[in-house]
Amino acid sequence: MNLEGLLDKVLPPGSVEPKSLHKAMRYSVFSGGKRIRPMILLESAKVCGGKETAALPIACAVEFIHTYSLIHDDLPAMDDDNYRRGKPSCHKAFGEATAILAGDGLLTLAFEIIARNCPPEIAKEAIIQLAQAAGSFGMVGGQEMDLKPGREKDSSRINLLKTAKLFEVSASLGAIVAGAGKKEVRAMADYGRYLGLAFQIADDAADSDGCSWKSGREKASKEAAGFVSKARLALTIFGKKADKLEKIAEEVYAKIPR
Repeated sequence: MNLEGLLDKVLPPGSVEPKSLHKAMRYSVFSGGKRIRPMILLESAKVCGGKETAALPIACAVEFIHTYSLIHDDLPAMDDDNYRRGKPSCHKAFGEATAILAGDGLLTLAFEIIARNCPPEIAKEAIIQLAQAAGSFGMVGGQEMDLKPGREKDSSRINLLKTAKLFEVSASLGAIVAGAGKKEVRAMADYGRYLGLAFQIADDAADSDGCSWKSGREKASKEAAGFVSKARLALTIFGKKADKLEKIAEEVYAKIPR
């Protein structure tokens, strides 16, 4: 079974009560995302000699956590976005209350799928690391910091917590599932963290109206390119086995405005 198949299998059908909640959860998960975080996790496991089947439940959990964060980030109290990937945001399609609960449902389901499908020691480590990456010292903390007025924001810290932490844990958990050593796990963590930082800069540029980005284009572009270089450098210990992860880094680099 591949990632899409497992996502479909573990998500409750929209025909099962509470139908509106389950439809909202499925609507958001299958809204056309590129699955870059679970892709990194699965490829990291392969590079380190692991089996994709062993990493799939955690990759699925990562995608649920990421999707939950997008649902909540689009809410009127947060970024107040009416569209996500060219479609109405979850709260526009199903109502604000159901969208909040859909995010809650995906977050809790993420940890359930790990607990049910991974060996105890792997499950324990994955749950701890994902909780840390997604919690107040990770993604949620970054989202809180992002609510501050523009002049009070620490963009570097926000990018690290809100985006790079989930990239980092995706890459490192792939190595952990494969039974990799500390050196390999650390290298994968570095790759994910730096790639996530570059990804967020590129994403901010794509979302901006051009004015705010234009003023700092040269500095931000140089910084993002530097992060991609560091991500690629972290992969050198894996040699050609990491070609697909290299390609992902190249794709992020290509999106950096210049």
